[in-house]
Amino acid sequence: MNREILASDFAAATSRNRWKTFVLEAHPDNGASELLTEAFVDSKVEATDDVYLHRLTGEVDFVVDHLNQRFWSLHTTEPTGDAAPYLRRVVTKRRDLDWMWLPSEHLRAIWSDASPKLVATNFSTGRLTPTIGAVGDLKLRVTGQAAGQILEALGAGFETAVPHSHVGIEVVDEHFGSITEFVSHDGRFMASGGDFGFHQAIVRRVVDRYRRFVEGAERRALRWKELPEGGARPYGTPITLRFSQRIPDLDYFLEQLFSASEPFRLWGLPRHDGEGIAEVEAVDLHVGERLRFDITPDWLRVYLFEGGCGNTVARLVSNLQHHFDGALSIVDEDLDAALKSRINL
Repeated sequence: MNREILASDFAAATSRNRWKTFVLEAHPDNGASELLTEAFVDSKVEATDDVYLHRLTGEVDFVVDHLNQRFWSLHTTEPTGDAAPYLRRVVTKRRDLDWMWLPSEHLRAIWSDASPKLVATNFSTGRLTPTIGAVGDLKLRVTGQAAGQILEALGAGFETAVPHSHVGIEVVDEHFGSITEFVSHDGRFMASGGDFGFHQAIVRRVVDRYRRFVEGAERRALRWKELPEGGARPYGTPITLRFSQRIPDLDYFLEQLFSASEPFRLWGLPRHDGEGIAEVEAVDLHVGERLRFDITPDWLRVYLFEGGCGNTVARLVSNLQHHFDGALSIVDEDLDAALKSRINL
């Protein structure tokens, strides 16, 4: 197995069905091979001719590309109904693996000049609020030339409840030909037609944009830097999310958000300070690091500490968009620009 064979397999697969690529965020402290062996215990891990490619054979077969040491691409031609649940079982048990949680805006512009042929939204407030507001649940899938316009028109009136969950585009390139690409907010890509290099370019562009947001969050982590003359200076800043609608029942919201359950993977015990602010010392079950939160009905402030994972912030934001407020923003202008970026890197 090498990249030339992988490209050949892609061409053969997409002539019959769709090629699937799942992007996972990984923390391979002791190397990719060891992490794969520990995580995929029911699979055989095989090295290939390419040091950055491994083959997994077992319940579901994958080729794992970890050239990007943090964001791994797991390729397969097996049905999504088999591959996705299998990966979900693996990721849920690990502190060193997580999904790529794409914010809604990142799905709105997968590729420049490519109009969506399919858009879907999947919004539900039941996980975080006990009462139904203006919109409690909204599931919509639109196909056709006007798919994007229809979702945009709906969002213009109910922007809090219309996050992008799934997008399908057809891209034409004079060198690569055409490719149809479907992308979901949990980092799953499905491609048909076209060239493997074209598919990789689309995946890489989405990952690069997402990485900019994740690393931007990590640069704001609270930390101390020792000074030559002695002592230390604090660096970093909390990240404040501003809601476009008020939390109707703060206690219920906190209980659900910090219940250690999927998809937020946060555990903590809230306490109220008597001035309308709830304080939470929490643990991110993804990497096992502690975080602190200050929360009111109008905003949420997260303190990421040194060594914390920016993917935690991305997971929080993306899932709040799908379960509470699709129109939330970040007070930090630069980080908000990365959250809502439509710039092709």
